Amino acid sequence: MALQKEIWVQGIKENPVPSNSFLAASVDMSQYVSNNKLHLAEAGISPDVHEDYFATSDDPLPIKDIKDIPNEVVLKTYSTDQTRHKELQEVELQYNRRNSIINRHRKALAVDLGKRAAWAWAPQQDNELNKIFNLGATDSVIDAIIDAKAFFEGVDILDGVNICLNAEHLARMRKEDKRLYKEVLNEKQLYGIKVFQYSQNPVYTSAGVKKPFGATKEATDKRASFIWVSDEVFRCYGDVEMYANLRDSGTQADTISFAQRALVGVIRANNPKYACAIL
Repeated sequence: MALQKEIWVQGIKENPVPSNSFLAASVDMSQYVSNNKLHLAEAGISPDVHEDYFATSDDPLPIKDIKDIPNEVVLKTYSTDQTRHKELQEVELQYNRRNSIINRHRKALAVDLGKRAAWAWAPQQDNELNKIFNLGATDSVIDAIIDAKAFFEGVDILDGVNICLNAEHLARMRKEDKRLYKEVLNEKQLYGIKVFQYSQNPVYTSAGVKKPFGATKEATDKRASFIWVSDEVFRCYGDVEMYANLRDSGTQADTISFAQRALVGVIRANNPKYACAIL
């Protein structure tokens, strides 16, 4: 009897983003995936608006090119390690055991994508459209969040703002204002910003430079908390493949692994906007 791959694959596809995961605070662009390629279109330049233009001019209105920028991206392939099991064909008929195996692989994929999303959604550098708040040991984390909120309000972004706090910044918030800290834990909101927690946020140098994905955190580095706008970032999922090796002579057991086509990133890939990091 062959394994019914669609049963296992469907289990991986179900609920790839838990409701309490910060990954959910993004645009799901899976519907735009074709042949494991994501077809993005970054919004072009907005047209200017003129008041009483023809009161002082007989010339035609200016023409501004507002074409969207096409962008085709191939989804990455994320593969789990093989896990070894006895008699996968029997396990397949036992829902609890099968679900246990699937959950381990699905969780491994979700954790890896979470790390990649955190790195991709945090700003690369401080500039006019992205802010990095490099705090000293005694600087207020709450003040930095207030300043970040003001930055977003300054560009008329009032909704869809999220923050992913690391453990150190949460602890500092608790010391600064215990009452506010309790409200954050209970309501998952802070000044209208939706609050998440994550331990694998990106790492920056002490000078405020974001380190490459997967880089080791040195003693002087800082793990960031980052703030992003849901409409500026995306997640998408493509095909899932299952690879099973039954009754392997070398292991005298069955092995199984999964490959998930997926991608996380920023929608304005050529010019990322509206992200903050607190160091």
